[in-house]
Amino acid sequence: MDSLGPGSVAEMSLQKVITTRQFVFMALSSSIGAGVLLATYSSLAVGGPGSLLVSFAIVGLAVWVTMCALGELSAAFPASGSFYEYSVRFISPAWGFAMGWNYVINFLLIVVFELVVILLCVRYWDPDISAYYVLPPFIIALVLINAFGAKWYAEAENVFAVCKMLVLSGFIIVAILIATKFIPGDSRPDSELGFGLWNEGTFRNGAVGFLYVFMAAGMAYGGTEMLGLTAAECENPERVMPLACNIVPIRITWLYLLPIFTLGLVLKVPLDETVQAGGISPFVAAIDQAGVTKLATIFNGIIIVAIFSMANASVFASSRALQAISARGMGPSFFAQIKWGHPIWALVLVFCVSLLSLVKMAKDGDMVFDWLLALAAGSNYFTWISICACHVRLRLAIRRKRINENEILKWKSPAGIAGSMVAILIFLFGLSAQIAAAVHSPLPKPPPILASILGIIIVFTFWAGYMLLKRGGLLIPLNEIDLTVKTESTASLRGSYDVESGAQSVETESDGLARTLTRIKKEEDES
Repeated sequence: MDSLGPGSVAEMSLQKVITTRQFVFMALSSSIGAGVLLATYSSLAVGGPGSLLVSFAIVGLAVWVTMCALGELSAAFPASGSFYEYSVRFISPAWGFAMGWNYVINFLLIVVFELVVILLCVRYWDPDISAYYVLPPFIIALVLINAFGAKWYAEAENVFAVCKMLVLSGFIIVAILIATKFIPGDSRPDSELGFGLWNEGTFRNGAVGFLYVFMAAGMAYGGTEMLGLTAAECENPERVMPLACNIVPIRITWLYLLPIFTLGLVLKVPLDETVQAGGISPFVAAIDQAGVTKLATIFNGIIIVAIFSMANASVFASSRALQAISARGMGPSFFAQIKWGHPIWALVLVFCVSLLSLVKMAKDGDMVFDWLLALAAGSNYFTWISICACHVRLRLAIRRKRINENEILKWKSPAGIAGSMVAILIFLFGLSAQIAAAVHSPLPKPPPILASILGIIIVFTFWAGYMLLKRGGLLIPLNEIDLTVKTESTASLRGSYDVESGAQSVETESDGLARTLTRIKKEEDES
């Protein structure tokens, strides 16, 4: 795969048309999809409300730290491809290659997954409706939204963001009314509502239940980091990522932890074979159990819109990530092409893959679909670990080269390097939980163990394969990490990128940093 020359890179700039207002709405609720709106149903049955809340709180904290690390990296080194580019630059080209393709595969398959979930939610009203009537209109809608480019994608996401905030905020209010017996049609005794219900099975299935839910929490938060990709098409990329870091804690508390806490007060889910069938949101089920069927229908409709939003965001993320890795010579060159401001061939591939959502309707479709999803198992944890590792190695490289941090870092993560190290440990625990939950699955019909760890195998296969074929090193030495601060246009027109070594060079750089680097080099030569 040949890398693109400077001339071709210059022709491939993504349009910077997303405003700060649009970005703020995306930071609040973009990427909230089936992971929290549907998968929490089985998590509640397996682990109970206590495991669900604790797992989401721990992973949520680590995700916030990761966003702060990404904000620091993005403010100092704005780049298309974001965390993929940082993995190449601060860890190694081999790991960057693995992370780039890991991210592309993950979000390609999430598009398929979210479309199937939409079908299951529609079947809440009509269990026998055919996929061939439901899915094509949603696929066409995805095509139309993305055909108009990043600006219209952002506007659509703003509308979807309002829907998500309404449905989750509305549920918090409704759940409080249910738990306090303000719903006339709900005849359940006090022991089956509120803290009586919560205390009945706070931590079901012990450690195994907790590990399963912890794994599910990693899926639910997936996509938060795609703000790094979105920032590349913002008018002020250096400003918006630090802003997102301040918004994400509000998002996690308001749209994840509070709805999940109140869900445990009003919904009891038995652990039987129906849990794995899916098809109903726990938020809809809770309102249904309270006897407010008309409200449950309204919530189900808004949840379909919210899940469609995640499919839309996944189209954006997978196409931009594929374009970025291909532009750096780590993918087929035609996927790097940009026409009319869009990564046109990357989008074509995404929409072709979206048709796999129809596979579930075929004979043995469930088995094929489960194995497709297995390719992305553990993807989110790998992405987050890479972002935090890049942040740690950036700080260590600055110290090794004796550079003043303020000359490079325009904004610093409040969690610092220690926060990123703690987050890495949490994510490693998440990967371990995935393996443990696969070996000792609490589900009535456990999936094959290989299906639960296939994604982990895929990542290391990409990484090891690149190292063997390209003879790359395990890590870029800290003193060889390029800390040159430059704009994207400078990199395109005047710079060159060495994929083999992970080094990058530019003819023109800021005078202050140039003097610092020259002084350090002179001191090293003299010593």
